[in-house]
Amino acid sequence: MSLGETLNEVLKLQAAYTPDPKSALMKQRKDLVEYVIRDQIGSELAAIWPAWRASGSGGKGAPAEVPWSRYFDPARSPAPTDGWYAVYLFDAVGEAVYLSLNQGTTTWDVERQDFSFRSSAQLAQRVEWARKVLVDTDADPKTFHDINLKGKQRLGRVYQFGNVHGIEYRVAEIPSDEELRNDLIHIGRLLEHLYAAEESALYIPGDEPPEIADAQLAADEAAGKTRRRRKGGQGFRLNHDEKKAIELHAVALATEHFKAQGYKVKDTGAVESYDLLATRDDETIYVEVKGTASPGEQIIVTRAEVEHHMKHYPSNALVVVHSILLDRTNGALVAYGGTPVITQPWKIDDTALTPISFRYRIPLE
Repeated sequence: MSLGETLNEVLKLQAAYTPDPKSALMKQRKDLVEYVIRDQIGSELAAIWPAWRASGSGGKGAPAEVPWSRYFDPARSPAPTDGWYAVYLFDAVGEAVYLSLNQGTTTWDVERQDFSFRSSAQLAQRVEWARKVLVDTDADPKTFHDINLKGKQRLGRVYQFGNVHGIEYRVAEIPSDEELRNDLIHIGRLLEHLYAAEESALYIPGDEPPEIADAQLAADEAAGKTRRRRKGGQGFRLNHDEKKAIELHAVALATEHFKAQGYKVKDTGAVESYDLLATRDDETIYVEVKGTASPGEQIIVTRAEVEHHMKHYPSNALVVVHSILLDRTNGALVAYGGTPVITQPWKIDDTALTPISFRYRIPLE
């Protein structure tokens, strides 16, 4: 059976969809999407991307309304709920199958300490970022932005929100295997480009801020928890040099702001639990500075910082410099841009603080 014939066969089975796990037709569909298409994709693409893999799912337990078969770099997308990948998505009524450049639909929830579905707004932000990355790459007139899986289950709707580019094949109108192979390669090239952009990106809209992700990872590792997935299944998002460049740039902008207000400014970050000491006549302001590549909706604060600023309110301020960029031209690492947001005085709201981890002293018997 050719790839085109297999796709058509799955669509025919989709027209007879039932959630009954004992259905012989659904078991046949499961075999096709999980094994046959997987092997067909693998054989077509092995020579181009030998490290990539293919997999599929007809549903865990009960048959899924929208089955799929995907191909991906396991280093960048270790699970179908994580990272970017290319995927055949079969609509719920068997009218069409889409070859979609799509994405994982879950993210780590720090407060719940579990994975949760990304919101439609988060997926839309990530899709917008990906389309901008690929704006000069996708020249295939067959690709389009909206796919309609006609499903009632949540996962099918989330696939629609996660679609970056898609190619539609109508039932009984599946093209030749040569054209299918060309389309697989085309979407694969887009995926390859997206992986490279993700690797160099400090922050992708819709994701958690890199500082938050790194702090949680450090807390998990200290507690012996290593199962948390990171960006592309890898480690920390910011290295030491990147963090330092962002920090110094944020401090420079904050210093500039207070000097413009007539303050004398001293950098105290290396020796105190606050970053700047701003003085003007008899007035003293303790300034906390945070720099981030994200939109600045969340920051990391230490216990010492919280205690200090609670004690010295209202003689304090918070400066968050968000949307900072890094330039690596000619091997040099330079932070630039960013928008300072000043809160003065800074009254810390207890309800806005979320503990990432705790230190527990073992009672002596």
